[in-house]
Amino acid sequence: ILGGGVAGLSAAHFLKDQHEEVELFEAANFTGGLARSFEWHGVMCDLAPHRLFTEDEELLKEMLALVPMNEMRRYSQIFIRNKWIGDPVNAAEIMMKFFPVQAIKIALTFLRTKFQKNMPEDNFEELVISKFGTGLNEFFFKPYSEKLFGIPANEISAAWGRRKIRVAGVKDMIKRHSRLYFKTFHYPKQGGYGAICEKLHEESAHLINLETKLVAVESPSSESEPYRCTFEGPEGNYTKEFDVLINTLPISMISKMMGLELTLGFRPARLVYLLIDRPKLSQNHWFYFADYDKIINRIAEFKNFGCELGAEGDASKTVICCEVTEVNRYSLEAVVDCLVDAGMIKKEEVLDHKLIDIDLAYPIYDTTYEDQMAKVEGFFANHPRIHHVGRHAQFAHRDIDEIFEEAKRVGGVLAEKYPAKSEMAGEPYTDPTSAMV
Repeated sequence: ILGGGVAGLSAAHFLKDQHEEVELFEAANFTGGLARSFEWHGVMCDLAPHRLFTEDEELLKEMLALVPMNEMRRYSQIFIRNKWIGDPVNAAEIMMKFFPVQAIKIALTFLRTKFQKNMPEDNFEELVISKFGTGLNEFFFKPYSEKLFGIPANEISAAWGRRKIRVAGVKDMIKRHSRLYFKTFHYPKQGGYGAICEKLHEESAHLINLETKLVAVESPSSESEPYRCTFEGPEGNYTKEFDVLINTLPISMISKMMGLELTLGFRPARLVYLLIDRPKLSQNHWFYFADYDKIINRIAEFKNFGCELGAEGDASKTVICCEVTEVNRYSLEAVVDCLVDAGMIKKEEVLDHKLIDIDLAYPIYDTTYEDQMAKVEGFFANHPRIHHVGRHAQFAHRDIDEIFEEAKRVGGVLAEKYPAKSEMAGEPYTDPTSAMV
């Protein structure tokens, strides 16, 4: 298993009882990746906002068996054009709060799309205009997506838009049938989302190699031969052989090691944690800032997630995490001004701050995305013994429950191909694929 984030740890969870020869390799001196948590000023903080929402009752039971969790009612808002609106976006609320100028423009340009046939949908901006009109595109979709990905909206993939927006018109914004419109979510009773990774690490600690970085992968010449992986560890480089690889590292990284050059890129982010001299800012779990001129993308207020304060905690203070992807425009003053302009805080209420940079925060879905992923699919079709799990490896946004579910699926595939130890009845095991070859 390559990588010790939530994807790699979940894979280990489903494989550890199946086979003796399972190992996990992590370049850092800790596991958890982007799903770890830490305590700051007595408040348990996650590394950026996450969510755990699933309608799969069996999967949820498995996750609750790992870590006790509370089911939380979701509260979040969006700040746009100096007004707060509900999240997810509701077309009726937009029309009411931004009447008459913006509302009329949105309505007229939306109606115009109903009389224009065969509008192009070759990129994200064209897709949005085709479905909603130019009014809603300029009002909401264009500024937020450009701030998130750092490229013009007409250079963002339409395929990402179809999957993320999941709408065919304004009626879908009202119906709210998708993962985007979840009403509740689950959150660990103690330890933040990192508690899940800590538990997964604890049960698989004997399989984990920390401070061990993958530096090369040598492809086998046949299905009967293993993959040769070279690692850079605390005591130098060494090579090991494996029949199966579960990759959770960035797909562009492992592809390059194996001879496939890709242009897929990731957007960095800066996480700005602020200690605020106020018991709470609101009841919201998340806040979003849609306008491009607002440096913050989104905020999480951790006291609203139900974790108890630590020994150093102060009930009269709160901690928030402000996520910034326009890192080149970042300044602490800009972040604080953003909060002040929204009426959330006063400048003098900021008592302390902490910065954490994430180099590979978001996959960038540009207009080459589909062609690049087709290359990935074609290349790894020749490597059926390599399985990809997680946001970085699959180059797709994945919530914690989705990653856990994918790890379970891969574990099931391998269980069918490689029977469990208890099923071997003491006989030496031969890979059926190798036997056929």
